[in-house]
Order: sequence, then C-alpha cells, then structure tokens
Amino acid sequence: MSILLFFVTVLSRLPFTSEFLYHMDSGHFALAMREFDVLHHQPHPPGYFLYVMLGRVFNIFAGDENYVLVLMSVLFSALTIVIIYYLGRELFNDKIGIFAALLALTSPNFWFHGEVALTYATEAFFSALIGFVCWRIIEGNKEYLWFSAIILAIAGGFRQNTPIFLLPLWLYSVRKESPGKIFAAIGVFLLVSIAWFLPMLEITGGAGSYFEAFQELWKYNTGNNSAFEKGWPAIKLYGEVIYIFIFYTIAAALPILFLAFYAFARNKNRIMPSKRKTLFLAYWMLPSLFFYLLIFISPINPGYILIIFPPLLLISATAIEYFAGEINRITGRNFFAAIAVIVLLVNASLFLFSHYPVSRNEIHQHDRNLSVLFTSLETLNPSSTYLFMDHYLYSYRHSMVYLPEYQVYQMDIRVRNTGKKRKLFFGKKGKTLFSESIEFPPNVNKFATLLVLENKNGITFPPGLSLRKLSNKSFIVSGPVERVVEVYPEVGLYLTKSGK
Repeated sequence: MSILLFFVTVLSRLPFTSEFLYHMDSGHFALAMREFDVLHHQPHPPGYFLYVMLGRVFNIFAGDENYVLVLMSVLFSALTIVIIYYLGRELFNDKIGIFAALLALTSPNFWFHGEVALTYATEAFFSALIGFVCWRIIEGNKEYLWFSAIILAIAGGFRQNTPIFLLPLWLYSVRKESPGKIFAAIGVFLLVSIAWFLPMLEITGGAGSYFEAFQELWKYNTGNNSAFEKGWPAIKLYGEVIYIFIFYTIAAALPILFLAFYAFARNKNRIMPSKRKTLFLAYWMLPSLFFYLLIFISPINPGYILIIFPPLLLISATAIEYFAGEINRITGRNFFAAIAVIVLLVNASLFLFSHYPVSRNEIHQHDRNLSVLFTSLETLNPSSTYLFMDHYLYSYRHSMVYLPEYQVYQMDIRVRNTGKKRKLFFGKKGKTLFSESIEFPPNVNKFATLLVLENKNGITFPPGLSLRKLSNKSFIVSGPVERVVEVYPEVGLYLTKSGK
C-alpha cells in the first residue's frame, strides 16, 4: 500500500507542476542555490540552509532551480502521505490510515504546495515523520529517542520554526525517559543543529550579518503585528486566516468535522477518546496554532498551516468515521464509504477545477501571466530602463532570475515610527544589492512596472504614461523614469538630487 500511495501521489502531481517560480520566496530560494547569502535574502531569514543545499545537490543534475525545487515538493509530498498512512494505522486502524492518506492526497492546499517551489510540503513531511517517531516513543519504542532528536534538528535546517513548534510534542513523548537520557537527546539535537547552523553563518558572512538580516526582517515585516500590540483586530484577522487555511486544507471534511464534534458533545458519556491520543494530537497542533493566532501568520501563505497537516488529516478521518457511525446507529445503514468518496471527490475537484488560490487554475494562470509579463518587458531596452516591482507573485526576484539584464527594484518601502527607512533591495545582473538611495544615470530614461489591481473600479493612471494590458487586472505601466514617483510616491524618499 505504501509504495502504491507514493507513486499515485507523484503521478497526480507531475501533470500540474508550475513552470515558473511561484512567488517571491521561491525566487529567494532559486537565487540562494546560486549564491547563499541570508543578509541579501538569498534566501530570506531565518535561512532554510539544508533545503537550499539539498536543492543545490539536485541542481547538479538538472540546472533549473524551479524544476529542482518543484521536484523536491513532489517527492516530499509523496513521502508525507506514506507516513500519514502508517501513522493513521498505528494510532487507529487500517481504514483510518488509508482514508487519512487519501484525504492528504486530495487536499487542495497540500496538492497545490506539492506543485510549486516552496518549503511547505517539506515541512509537512518533517511534521509527519516527527509525529510518527514521537508516537513510537510513546508506545514504548525507546530506541527512537535518538532518532527523534536527530530528525528534529534536521527539520530545523529546512524550516527553522519546525523544531520550535514541535518541541512540546517531543517533550511530551519523551517525558517518561530518565532526565539523563532526555538531556543527552537534547545534546544530540544541539550538536546536529550546530552542524548546519555554523556553516550557514559562515557562508552568510558571520553571525553579525546573519542576525542583522534577521533583525531587519522582524523590524520591518513580521514584527509589531502580534495580538499583544494590535489587540483584538489582530486576533480576529489571524483567526479568520487560520480558518480559511484549514478550509483550503480539508475542504469538504470541515463541515463534517463540525458535525462530528457536535454529535460527540451530545454523546460524550457514551464514548470517550483515548486521553493519550488526545494529548498527543493537542501537543502536535496547539503550539503552532497559538503562535499563528497571537503572534503572526501570513494571510497570503496557506502553506503555513501545513505543519499541522498530518494531525489535522487524522482528526478529520476519525471524525468522518465517527459521524458515519452515528448515522449508522440511527438509520441502521453504513454511509462511511459514500461520505468518504464524496469528500475525496469534492476536495480533488476544488484543486482541479476551482479558482481558489490553492488550485491548478491558479498555477496555470500564474505561469501564463509570468510568460506574458516577461515577453512584454523584453521589448524594453535594459540599458535605459529600470524596473520597479511590488507584487508578491510577480516580484523583483522573478525579474532577477528570468530577466537578469535589467536592473530591478523591490517596491516594499517601509518606514518605522522612528522615521528610519528600510534599506531598498534591488537586483543587477542577477546579484542582490541594497541601498538607501536611488540615482538615475544619464543613460537611464525610462521606468516600467507591473500593476495588479485587486479592484479596478475607479482606478485612474497618471496621464501620459504608457499602459499595456496583460489581463483584466494587470497592466505594464511605463514612462519617463522621473515619473516613477507618480506611480510609487514613496520612491521620492530614496531619490538623490541627481535622481530627481
């Protein structure tokens, strides 16, 4: 069964893989495979060192960063589903193992992230593997203690938040070990972590450069957005984002999950779940959910939720089984197979036919838009044109990778309460640079940018600029370089006298 699940997953992903890097983070990873430098966001902090290095190894044989990173997503997706099958079988039974694996196979969010050059399918794999190993330890397989510490440390080299979010689960699973063994296992974890962390610092230019990049990202991007600073609006926003991302992940299983919880609440005296399994799943899910609810979750990255993908699928599978059992108790007929098939078909259809942000159509449209964008921008003279990009899905990183002959600026201009400006990131000949000013040389007389409009009603463009329509909501805007401030007024904060 495991071999079948692996190959079915791979075959279901290969026809829909993205042709281009998906969003800006994908571009960070691609450029890092050429030159690793966290200070210049190749990749962005906290570093993803082992993910990039594994990509470099694969790239020796392929020579295409997007192809390699997508292939890694496909392979890690297949491995994740295999582990979910084994874990479901060990926690519950064969039926739950198979059904949870099929739910994972058809999950729109997980399917989508198995098709693009991002780290989230990899994180789902490590989450599943660590969960599986921790359950083995709980079941009395003490020899997994050392393996769990090693895997937890390796997971941090792919996504450094993974061991932080899963540490409570690991501590719960090893709590019955002697203090000496627990501290020894922590030592193994630290040694393996240091084995990849120190080379990452060295390649980045030392601890100073690394932590400067980390601090800069926190100050200007993810920091100062927590519920402790923003209050109820942040909790409301993050709660809505979590709910939407969970819907993208289990889709048609979500309403059945609610119904199953309702049925259980009414009949909890008749059947009680295993306390050990309940705590196991709670320690697995709650740390990351509390962080996302109270500290930060990106509203445009559904992959964040995939760290709880394995337990979420197991809970969904058991909830559907329980709900079907309740119907069977009332009607005398077993509807489990019918409900399961409907959920799987609906979920697969959402990826294959919908226009959700986690769908095949989203990948296809994104690839088409990038292809048209690059073709249009290539008509402009790179020696006399500066590009300015501010969209996450069509970023300055895409231009750096696919149009390296152009100088391109990232229009992510942020100013702190103190008045301090963020450094301006830009790319030139495929190399990332940053500056606190922009100067237009005499030979540069034109600018171009992509504007993607969420709502085109009432939108007006400055007169006299050239507009080239790419789609109903996207336009290439170009004109004399000094008029870029009419599109991006904040650029004026960075212009030098000779650039005005």
